Amino acid sequence: MFLGSASKTAATSGRNISKPDSSNLRKTSGSKAKVGPSVSCLRRNSDSRNLNSDRALSPQRIRRVSSSAGNAAVIKYEEKPPKPAFQNGSSGSLYLKPLVSRAHAHLLKTPPKGPARKNLFTAFNVVEKGRQKNPRSLCIQTQTSPDVLSSEKTLELAQYKTKCENQSGFILHLKQLLSCGNIKFEALTVVIQHLLSEREEALKQHKTLSQELVNLRGELVTASSTCEKLEKAKNELQIAYEGFVQKLNQQHQTDLSELENRLKEFYTGECEKFQNIYIEEAEKYKTQLQEQFDNLNAAHETSKLEIEASHSEKIELLKKAYETSLSEIKKSHEMEKKSLEDMLHEKQESLEKQINDLKSENDALNEKLKSEEQKRLSREKANLKNPQLMYLEQELESLKAVLEIKNEKLHQQDIKLMKMEKLVDNNTVLVDKLKRFQQENEELKARMDKHMAISRQLSTEQAVLQESLEKESKVNKRLSMENEELLWKLHNGDLCSPKRSPTSAAVPFQSPRNSGSFPSPSISPR
Repeated sequence: MFLGSASKTAATSGRNISKPDSSNLRKTSGSKAKVGPSVSCLRRNSDSRNLNSDRALSPQRIRRVSSSAGNAAVIKYEEKPPKPAFQNGSSGSLYLKPLVSRAHAHLLKTPPKGPARKNLFTAFNVVEKGRQKNPRSLCIQTQTSPDVLSSEKTLELAQYKTKCENQSGFILHLKQLLSCGNIKFEALTVVIQHLLSEREEALKQHKTLSQELVNLRGELVTASSTCEKLEKAKNELQIAYEGFVQKLNQQHQTDLSELENRLKEFYTGECEKFQNIYIEEAEKYKTQLQEQFDNLNAAHETSKLEIEASHSEKIELLKKAYETSLSEIKKSHEMEKKSLEDMLHEKQESLEKQINDLKSENDALNEKLKSEEQKRLSREKANLKNPQLMYLEQELESLKAVLEIKNEKLHQQDIKLMKMEKLVDNNTVLVDKLKRFQQENEELKARMDKHMAISRQLSTEQAVLQESLEKESKVNKRLSMENEELLWKLHNGDLCSPKRSPTSAAVPFQSPRNSGSFPSPSISPR
């Protein structure tokens, strides 16, 4: 638009100005909205200057017309046709011989407004009245018209030169504006590319965080499955342990009953058959039994001490390993927690600093905008036709664009803060998980304590079994004493007849066994 208007003004001045290239127009298409108002204002300022110059010269031309002849012979001078404004030859211009001078034609084309228009009408009226009153003076003044025409031509040439210089300066100014628009457009493209790269980085971070969340969920599922498996294994072990204890009790009871039956059969049969052999070998059996009993007691005590020592060593080793693993896990967790907290504090401080800097910049820019608006209002009141105001408006628009960019950056910083808050929430979730694992560790400790209690119960049961063995040994000693008494009675001949001897010997022999021999061990409650 503005290039077309510039070409039209150049065509009226007689200069040949070529059309701008299509590539330049394409490059400046993004900045037309900003450059258009300034160009139109500069056109109006140049037109107003031309009007003022024509108005300043109009009284001289009126005098020239009044001094010329009554008819329009002097006014009808020929002019050279202006050069064509279009070089392509697509559209030509019609060259006519104007009947009115260029200054009057310009005044007729662009009629002035206000007091200048009244002055023109009064001047034309004065000229017409002078023509009607003294036509002789007009005829006399036709002789001096060539000199006046030459001076007017020189003045018009000077005016056209000034117009051409003004239009060349105007074109240079337009080129500068075009270069400024191109630079701003390149800056906008750079900013948009930067924003797109930041958006891609944010998307990558979102993808990594989502993958970490999926991995954590998978770990949680695996941990829950392992916990369920451990609970199932614990229940199975408890069931197996209870079944094993019941089997041991049943075997112990069956062994006791079998031993009782065997002893009864042994003593009833052997007393009848081997009374004489028993008298001779009783002392040998006593010594052998005592030696075996002593050996068994010593072996039992040594095995018991060895088992207790190995059991205590194993428990201590397990405790030490568990404590070391717990301390290492706690240390690693504390180190990770401290590092995460330090990272959080550093990122929060950096973000707060950036936000404060951006806020201060925003406040400063707002203050500058307010001051610029006040200056603009004052300048508009002082100079309504100042061409620099449009340039200042363009600068204000650029500052507004910069402010919008800053606001977008602030919005991005807010988004980053939201992401940091999400990371903090994830950290809290991880802390909760750590607490859960600590609770599970405490539960495992409680289970270890339960196992220790069970081992203590087993040791107490072992002590009870040892007491039962001691009782059985006492019963065996009592039986041996009764056997000695019976043998002594047999030797002394207290029995009446040999036929009654086995029955009489069997009855007192069975009585102590039935009364208190081989008591069943008391089973401790579990």
